[in-house]
Amino acid sequence: MNSPNLVKISVSVLCLVAAGCSSSDADQIKEHSRIVSSCSNSARMALNGWRMNQLPAPFVQQTLRSTRRNVQNAASKIEALRHADRTQRELVSRSLSEIIDLLAQAQNQVALGDHDTVQTATKLSDAIERLNLTSGMRRST
Repeated sequence: MNSPNLVKISVSVLCLVAAGCSSSDADQIKEHSRIVSSCSNSARMALNGWRMNQLPAPFVQQTLRSTRRNVQNAASKIEALRHADRTQRELVSRSLSEIIDLLAQAQNQVALGDHDTVQTATKLSDAIERLNLTSGMRRST
């Protein structure tokens, strides 16, 4: 099996495994955020591997593309949760939009052969952390 297909399968399986039945909108926000966090961290690791010339560009491009689709799907599902706390939903949606934009930026960098992706990967990591905090997955102390 070639790398792009393996990425599709791996990301999809990871996202399906992370998904679960939730009893409330708040629980669904947490579950979708957990999926996004996991997928986005995988994309960030792939981007870092590419930056260090350890992963081929097509593999990384496919990983970024798959992750971006999964994040967009989660964003749509969270936006549809009309009974969720409005402020939390807006904060989570803002984080998801930022992650989508950063994944697009990373895709462009890889497409252009720009291996200087440290800043993009760092921003992606920060956006994932904000998502975790705003979705209730982790509380700051």
